[in-house]
Amino acid sequence: MLPALLLAFALSILVAVLATTRGASVPLALAAGLFALQVLFALARINEPLWRTSRGRAAEADWAWSNTVLAALVYAWGATAMFTIYSLSGLAWRHWWQYGAGMALFACMALLCANYLTKDRGPLKRTTSLNVLMGVTAAQAIAVVAGLAYLVGSGKLQTEKADWAANHIFITGGIAIAVISIVSLLAHRRQHSAPQVSA
Repeated sequence: MLPALLLAFALSILVAVLATTRGASVPLALAAGLFALQVLFALARINEPLWRTSRGRAAEADWAWSNTVLAALVYAWGATAMFTIYSLSGLAWRHWWQYGAGMALFACMALLCANYLTKDRGPLKRTTSLNVLMGVTAAQAIAVVAGLAYLVGSGKLQTEKADWAANHIFITGGIAIAVISIVSLLAHRRQHSAPQVSA
């Protein structure tokens, strides 16, 4: 699925820059939305087997690693969109680089978490690290949902200021991260309620 995701990533960034250059809000929203849909399709493909059959805890790190990589990809997309839109389209907003850098940092942190999950460790350490990861995921879900609620409730989506393009990125990326977080928490709960599968 990674090639399709990377293609959607690149195309959405290209369309986003072209749309922003022309001040076209709808094409930017569509480009961002199509990327998010591709990510959510991959998320469904990764996690759907967990609901069809009980594979036990042995395979838990597989879906957790994949979901974390998807989150990293969304953060990386947000950072790339910020840097390209506000560097190439002529749109000026003084906070773009701060949010872009923050998203890039979150992407790196998510990749580090995914790399940690792939290390060969004993079952106890693996379970402990996954529990910590799910705690961070729960906090992330709460923070993102609160941020989205503020963004919508404050009326910032109707702004005519130069942050209108950033708002599209925040909404699309935020929804994608929230869904990934919730699905991960449900998958973790599913795995822990499933009986152990012996090798």
